[in-house]
Amino acid sequence: MPERMGAKKDIVIGAATGYEWADIEVWATSLVTSEFAGLGAVIVYDRDRRGDIVAENLESLGLHAVRMPLRGSVYNQRFEDIAYVLRKLAHSLRFAVVTDVRDVYFQSDPIKWLETHLERPFLAVSEAVRYADEEWNRDNLQRSFPAQAERLRSKVVRNVGVLAGQTGTVADLCLAISLTAESAGVSVADQSAYNLLLDMEPYRSAVQLVASEDGFACQAGTVGDPGKVGALRPFLVEPEPVLAEEGVQTAAGTLYPIVHQYDRVPEWDRALRSRLQSAPVVNAREAVQNTRDNRTSQRERSASSRAGLGGVPGDADGASILKVAHSFGVPRGRSSVRLYSPAFEHSSLSDGSPVPRVSVVCPTYQRPDFLRKVVSYYCAQTFRGGTEMIIVDDSPEAVDFLDEELCREHRIRYYHMSNKRMTLGEKLNLMTQLARGEIIVEFDDDDYYAPRYIERMVEFLGDADLVTLSRWFAYDPANKMFCYWATDVLSPTHFVLSPREPFQPISTRGWPPDSVHGNLWGYGFSFVWRKSTYPEVEIRGNPPDGLVCDYDFSLRLQKAGFKTVCAPDNEGLVLHTLHPGSSVRMFPQYVLPEFLIEKFFPLYAEEEV
Repeated sequence: MPERMGAKKDIVIGAATGYEWADIEVWATSLVTSEFAGLGAVIVYDRDRRGDIVAENLESLGLHAVRMPLRGSVYNQRFEDIAYVLRKLAHSLRFAVVTDVRDVYFQSDPIKWLETHLERPFLAVSEAVRYADEEWNRDNLQRSFPAQAERLRSKVVRNVGVLAGQTGTVADLCLAISLTAESAGVSVADQSAYNLLLDMEPYRSAVQLVASEDGFACQAGTVGDPGKVGALRPFLVEPEPVLAEEGVQTAAGTLYPIVHQYDRVPEWDRALRSRLQSAPVVNAREAVQNTRDNRTSQRERSASSRAGLGGVPGDADGASILKVAHSFGVPRGRSSVRLYSPAFEHSSLSDGSPVPRVSVVCPTYQRPDFLRKVVSYYCAQTFRGGTEMIIVDDSPEAVDFLDEELCREHRIRYYHMSNKRMTLGEKLNLMTQLARGEIIVEFDDDDYYAPRYIERMVEFLGDADLVTLSRWFAYDPANKMFCYWATDVLSPTHFVLSPREPFQPISTRGWPPDSVHGNLWGYGFSFVWRKSTYPEVEIRGNPPDGLVCDYDFSLRLQKAGFKTVCAPDNEGLVLHTLHPGSSVRMFPQYVLPEFLIEKFFPLYAEEEV
């Protein structure tokens, strides 16, 4: 019987990072040969060629890749991202099965088991051993939630590597797992968080506790691993599974749809992999299409074909969710599906990518070596709120290292504009107009920005419209002078730091009263501001009264009533550097021992000092 139009579908979903295609090929090929006719999807975190290859191979099997950025521990974060995908598609889905992807094998369609056996909103699968009797789970619980460890000591462990149920319930459960795991403060807390939730209401009343012998999923890590099962056998609360000709079965002879951690049992690993040899990747795609042909109407197949994932490799974060949704028949309106953004909800861009929260702007001219370094500083940033980099270069020749793959992976837009020389202010104003982020961060091409720079500067910005550093580090590599300038303080004696003048002390007696204000708000290398200030206050190319464009911009923001704040760099966020081509002139009060560069800027010292 063909599937009726409008019927809800099912999903099997997991997440992967750091894996080659060979690591998840068994998951993918066994799923499509299991007669599963729903949507198979993997959140692919890797933004490099490895991730592209995984996405391409998933697509070749009729599966889907959802590209998302990794912001922390994959063990904890993946459940938040899975919850996001499930919630966006929930109105079109019936059952959801969430699994690990490296060590899961599908012997048959898991949905058929759910259709006949699921009695509650979701199920949790047993590892057939109690917390008190299994070392890894016991120790992980103690590290993750020491105050709650005694509560679960006598409980049977439920494995978070396979969970399933009604999509809406599973989505919210996954979000709860992620939030609870993150609260533990350790990188691997997902399983402990899951089991703690299962012992709490309302999950305790909503869960169907599925035994290993019930035949939904086998957890080989405790009941099959030859390196552990001997020691655990006296403590197992259920019979051990067996390998038969048909596959891995319960002791009563029921074939498991899902075998988790199959690779921990060499005999099982060999036997299950051999079953796939008769259905290689190219035939697997035919098998899944044949299955869907038997269960999907011609009209639905046609729509699914039109919404294929041909553009997955290198796809912008979240855009592939739309494509997955469309293949499910989800309406294309924004009200039904919104693009993924890790820190906030914004509409999509015209190219289908999500709006970044931060746009890094970098003006440059004939400094390819410096630019190469500052691009690497941008790529190393730890900020997880979504970023892009905009470079405007009016050099006669374009740089040769910003290839398509690098720009796509790190969302870099390079504009080579050799037809005319532009002032610094003109470049900054142009990049402000081009910026797609709500926050603009200026990177000078000849300074060093530490990995936490954007993260901390966004924190300093808070609800203000512009933030700059009031105190910062400076370095003259040629003369080995490492200095610190508190621009918000006028000391009796400062030092001149300039490529055109000798380093020497200078008295500040006779300096004009507004010199502190000009120094504090006049160095744009640490400017961070909101795009919402534009176009009310533009950055002028040639400000009047001899002002530099940086100071002119901050001064006009203040006069227009925008909130401007400053913060000291006491931790080594940025190193304002001097070189023969610099136009900067600084007046620090403090000369520091050069060896302290290694303390405040260890990565810079490792490469440069």
